[in-house]
Amino acid sequence: MDDAVRISAEQFRIIYEAGFRTWARLYFHVIKDSQLPAYCLFAQDAFSQQPFFPRNLNLKHDNSRVFATGSSVWGSTGATYGHGLPTFRQPVPIGLTLKDPVSLSISETAQCDSGYASWFARNENYLAVLILAWAYILSARWTEVMPGPCSLRYTDCQATYHDATTSHQNDQNAINIDIGNANPEEARWWAAVLAPGQGWQATMALEQDSFSSPWSIRLQPGPRFFLSPVINTSPSPHLTPSFSDACSYLNRFCEYHNTIDQSHAALAAVLLFPSMGGHQPLQLPAPLVSNRKPSPELPFTRYDGQLQHDWIHQSHHLDKLLTLSCNTSGIRPMLLGIFYEPSVECNAVTPWLQGALAAIDSLAGNNPYVLGRMCMERAPEVAYLWLGSTILGLQKKLLQGVRFGLIPIELHAAVWSGTVQSFIQQPVAHPLVVHGHVARADECRLLFLSQANHHARVPVCQWKPFGTTPVADVDVEVRLHAECEGHGLQYRGFFWDCTNDESEFQSPNIEDIQPPPNRLPIQDPNGAGQIPIFYGALERGKEVISENATRSILGWLRFEGYARHERGIWKHEWFDMSDSDEEDVGCHELCADDALEIPSRVDSWLSG
Repeated sequence: MDDAVRISAEQFRIIYEAGFRTWARLYFHVIKDSQLPAYCLFAQDAFSQQPFFPRNLNLKHDNSRVFATGSSVWGSTGATYGHGLPTFRQPVPIGLTLKDPVSLSISETAQCDSGYASWFARNENYLAVLILAWAYILSARWTEVMPGPCSLRYTDCQATYHDATTSHQNDQNAINIDIGNANPEEARWWAAVLAPGQGWQATMALEQDSFSSPWSIRLQPGPRFFLSPVINTSPSPHLTPSFSDACSYLNRFCEYHNTIDQSHAALAAVLLFPSMGGHQPLQLPAPLVSNRKPSPELPFTRYDGQLQHDWIHQSHHLDKLLTLSCNTSGIRPMLLGIFYEPSVECNAVTPWLQGALAAIDSLAGNNPYVLGRMCMERAPEVAYLWLGSTILGLQKKLLQGVRFGLIPIELHAAVWSGTVQSFIQQPVAHPLVVHGHVARADECRLLFLSQANHHARVPVCQWKPFGTTPVADVDVEVRLHAECEGHGLQYRGFFWDCTNDESEFQSPNIEDIQPPPNRLPIQDPNGAGQIPIFYGALERGKEVISENATRSILGWLRFEGYARHERGIWKHEWFDMSDSDEEDVGCHELCADDALEIPSRVDSWLSG
């Protein structure tokens, strides 16, 4: 008799090979064209559904943070015959502050042959400089849009002015930055932006507590910036520039050095500060700059002038990126969603991930730039964030959890980024009933859309359950929609909680809404299909990831007990969690007309 839960050894191998080939195709595509696709840099084209902070937010705070709250609105697509599906809300808290600034360090080794060389118009590397500038700009914008009492001020820390042609020639830690023909206010800004420690502070005061902006930074001791040429600044204190003025300073610098493409990449890195800058310093790439004056004959960028900074002032584009960055619970799900594959079922996750990671390890090896590009190609919708991750060197760190099956999901981040993170986002099959059976995945979708008892929350497991259920055994909420067409989860907008018990609704951009993409591997008949598959990582005996996924999603589906034909599943060893010889509490059958209590151990899987 076939195993009721585990896939066969042959199926295991086939799925392993599919995972390997999918990522091998990405590898071959990347090494054939090492240049950065334009979509990786066009932040204004991404995250169009992201809500943005209104000016009258109702701020909440505790001792460690300030946060805003709101709720997303959901419904169902498709026609309903006599039985409607509800509109429902999902609550969303979003942090607005940090208790302490993000700690940054600068690599002491500039790699002339780094993978960045072919990504940008110039071989010189100004990313660290531009990252520090964007941290200020986002913080300045934050002080302007937050309703709380915010301040932005300079500290006494400054980068030193020196003539780069005569000073610090023998200082290995000296980085001379030519800021061109800057006026005194502009030069003072660069001195603060490139200062050791904290050259500026953006804070919010609530009651007796002070909080930092999410992009506040502290630069650790190490390589030091020196500004040239010497600027005669007045001894009187300078006011910190507004968001708009700081943008103009950055734009002049980028035009002077022909680094506007690097500037867009730097912004991608800064967006990750609130979510990735917690426990240890983030390392910025070492600047690689020359003392030669920029040549006016250099081409602007290889994107033919398409890249500009003008977009940040239009259609709330930058404000949407602020919200994206502050929603820290959504960043990792967007990044790690590249490993989700809609066709993979819960009991086959192990071989899929084993194959994918085997391709990454055996082909990309220790080349972080190739790995970063593979991740960008896998999910173009979030390639911009993977660009930022690659600049900060976070690829390997992010993949550590994937090796244990730790791939979080966040439904809001998925719909706002136009990505698919879970089978629950996919439409219900039509027809629903085939040969008298309903797919368990469609049971889950309809139960969630119905907001039925115990099914109002999003399943934490993104992998769809295997198999089908006789229509006579499915829940009534599922049977009611047997004749309906085209049901599917639909995002309808976002309500912000505002002051005076008011709310502000932000509707989605209907013209920008696309159906969830079907993630197809890049077609490369001369690539992945021609190389031998590395089977050294195939471990049939280590299926704990599949076990956990199977228990999780079937526990969510069968919260009140299993259907009468599913005894073989629930008696399977994957569901035997007992650690002793105590009496087996057993699982209760659930007949069509008779719901029973769920076993306590299944309840523990759900609550855990």
